[in-house]
Amino acid sequence: MSNPHIQRLQNEIERLKSAIQELTVLNEIAIAASSTLEVDQVLDIIVEKSIRSVQAEQGSILLLTAQDDTPLKTLIRQENLTTGRYASYKVGANITGWVLKNQQPLKIDNLATDSRFNTTEEERAQIQSALCIPIRFRTEMLGILIVTNKKTHEPFSESDLRLLSIIAAQSGQLIRNSQLQEETIAKKRMEQELAMARTIQHGLLPVESIHAEHLDIASYFSPADEVSGDYYDYFHLGEGRVGIVMADVSGHGTSSALMMTMVKGILHTLANDFSSTDELLAKINVILTQIMPKEMFVTTMFLVFDTVNGQLHYSNAGHNPLLRFATDSQACELLELRGPAIGLTRLAKYSEKAIDLHAGDLFVLYTDGVTEAFNSRNEMFEEARLLQA
Repeated sequence: MSNPHIQRLQNEIERLKSAIQELTVLNEIAIAASSTLEVDQVLDIIVEKSIRSVQAEQGSILLLTAQDDTPLKTLIRQENLTTGRYASYKVGANITGWVLKNQQPLKIDNLATDSRFNTTEEERAQIQSALCIPIRFRTEMLGILIVTNKKTHEPFSESDLRLLSIIAAQSGQLIRNSQLQEETIAKKRMEQELAMARTIQHGLLPVESIHAEHLDIASYFSPADEVSGDYYDYFHLGEGRVGIVMADVSGHGTSSALMMTMVKGILHTLANDFSSTDELLAKINVILTQIMPKEMFVTTMFLVFDTVNGQLHYSNAGHNPLLRFATDSQACELLELRGPAIGLTRLAKYSEKAIDLHAGDLFVLYTDGVTEAFNSRNEMFEEARLLQA
């Protein structure tokens, strides 16, 4: 057989060996990745297979983040520890930045002499050669697969570049699938936690109105989110007195709902012994300013209906004005009474107002969810429409 024929045969054998190696690596990655749903474990498998496939000292995967100051986050870095000789080191931002900018594979044969990069002495001492391959899912760039320093101390070959590019192409689908599965699981867990939180919150609100002579009470609650910081309650205070509270914790979500439970607990403890509504709000404020996050506050309206003496005593801590329909004048009015929201300052001062009650008087407590609601024309409901209603 002539030498050209032998050479062609050898080339074909090498090509087949390379194809078998590629298929073997891809198959191993696919099988290993299919056994886990966690992104970190999928990344770890990809890095480990990549290191072994091209005989690199070290490999890593950097995933893109949404942060402008740190566009890449190193999630997995792995050393080939078969001999225990290799230290851990990091590829600099100037190299990864090149891949981000050009979005194409990068092959560095000798970093010390590569004029494309302004590297540090430490980088040149640690990294001799490198392959950096973009990881994509369809047209979206997910991150960069990096291997450094071939164990044979030679530059990475074109075959190494081809193999790592194939691994990166396969990895994009695996990574995105794992991310979507993790997001689905996290979303389902969050929905379950929010549903439980909403059940708990509803359990903290009065299920039905209390019986009070000469006083009818009705309430309505509909949170904008799954859970909220809105709170209302009513309870007997003895001697024909009924206490009613409405509060609104700043913000939305579980943190506001958690703070609402604290407000309820503190209020029920203090409501057993107080001399005036302003004193009660002041006591609540002193306690909450010590434990409440600085960015949060609570608006609160507290009322005491004295059905024996026919009077209403109330105080306001930054809440919406009390609305009154007076039966004698047949008119609606907003009863303004100013006071700082609870949690803003420990030195807050509150005042109490007393008004006479008449049969047929109507009082409405509400949160800003009513007055700040918008219609389809982007018009706010506001107090004027509430008075008309």
